[in-house]
Amino acid sequence: MKAKIQVVICRCCSEVPALLNTDRLAMLATDADMVVSVKSVDAVCDGKDLAGVMGEAKEKEVDRAVVLACHKRDVAPALLRAYKRAGVNEFMIKLVNLREEVVLPHQAQPERAQAKAEAMLRAALVRSVMLQPRERQTEEMRTNNVVIIGAGVSGQAAARAAAKAGAHTVILEKTGKTMKAPGVILPHSQLIGAKGWTGNYTLTIRVGEKVEELEAAAIIVATGGGWTELKGPLAKAVKDAVPLYKLHERMENNDLPKGPVVVVDTPDPAGKTLKVQDYAWDDTLETVIELKKRAPSTEAYVVFQEMRAFGLNELAYKEAADIGIRFIRYDKAGAPKVDPKAPAKLAVKDFAQGEVLSIPFGTLVFASIPPNKDNEGIADALRIPMAFDGGIRRGSIQRGPVETVRPGIYVCGSALFPKSRELAEREGEMAGSMAGEFVKTGRTSYGGSVAEVEQEKCSACLTCVRTCPYEAPFIGRASKAEIRTELCQGCGICVGICPSKAIELHHYTDDQIMGEARSLLGGDF
Repeated sequence: MKAKIQVVICRCCSEVPALLNTDRLAMLATDADMVVSVKSVDAVCDGKDLAGVMGEAKEKEVDRAVVLACHKRDVAPALLRAYKRAGVNEFMIKLVNLREEVVLPHQAQPERAQAKAEAMLRAALVRSVMLQPRERQTEEMRTNNVVIIGAGVSGQAAARAAAKAGAHTVILEKTGKTMKAPGVILPHSQLIGAKGWTGNYTLTIRVGEKVEELEAAAIIVATGGGWTELKGPLAKAVKDAVPLYKLHERMENNDLPKGPVVVVDTPDPAGKTLKVQDYAWDDTLETVIELKKRAPSTEAYVVFQEMRAFGLNELAYKEAADIGIRFIRYDKAGAPKVDPKAPAKLAVKDFAQGEVLSIPFGTLVFASIPPNKDNEGIADALRIPMAFDGGIRRGSIQRGPVETVRPGIYVCGSALFPKSRELAEREGEMAGSMAGEFVKTGRTSYGGSVAEVEQEKCSACLTCVRTCPYEAPFIGRASKAEIRTELCQGCGICVGICPSKAIELHHYTDDQIMGEARSLLGGDF
């Protein structure tokens, strides 16, 4: 059956009509084989424009589409739903990211931008003809549990938001601290394993000395930073030194510290014994300002190699200086030390003045945040990647700031990277709301763009089984590799690494990729 293609060109971004000749793109599409509809719209995400596009799609009995617009995460959800109502399978839609791949990189090169847009349109049409409809499988969730790992600021905020959306929350907290949060709180509990797939996970947890299983529809990682792991020569020299969060907790309980108070960036300025993920400068400024306001006579110092006060916190830095808090910068050559003969004095060379200062202190505080040592085990159990600095890696800072690469698993707060309490709380609310809305649907889906093994070519070498980060491949009854569709994330690792070339990724087949590449490069290879 001959394909019937609709081409949609979006002029939404102000840069598109200014840089590209969209009429030429429309003419190119009109002259192409098997294109039965060409629509140029002001905004494909606008309801009225989208309705017009879908009306013509139904009238011309379109079975596939090429859409030139923005990033797929910006336009895809509404677009896919609309095309589904028009009878077009979601896997028969090819999205071309004009804005980020053509317009933004070539704003000063209109001719090059036009040539690139036309080349991408031709390649998209070639690939569109080779697309095959795919269907997702759906199943009911076995539970409405949202399991939250960590009961800090972001974890508690996530629990409140998820409960508000109608989910049942279960908080795993490795300490025995008490708190107020909706749902079930399991103190002295840790995640030690996980199996299952999006919407239907089975977690293995340790509660005290017992090992139990817990069903979860969604998971939120809110482990926080590794505050309690502070070590180094300064921590060794001053046994009663405290991390910043401890000082904050004491002040919340009206237990003001003994002055003078000195906040140092790290107990290990040389970086030999402590891996630091980041420094809590936002919270440092907030805490010392509050301290100075509540106890004006208390001297306060902040000793640092590099201070980063982001955004409006630059104003807090200025306010702190104005109310008498002293900031002392040092380099590694003049790093702070505590003389054993004078254990209540910190010696540091002021980088600006070049002088060695001797600062008496009553309370020594550290602002450094090491990565949480639990992150690696949690990431391994949930099969999600970690960032290079020891945090959990998120999907996309712009379009998925609290999502991981696995649908249904979210991350927030300092489990990502150290941040202020306020920001951690906001991220927790976002993650909890998204998890709650996801669980409220009661159904999960999988499949579509997944890998499949051609049994005749498989040599059962186990390469795919050993390599897949999601444990999707396994050796089946015929002693050949098979793919668990519900676990496959469509990453394509097994396809590229299979020595027998026995695996293909649906929706990204070799023929589709090579056809598109030949069109772009203008050759036969």
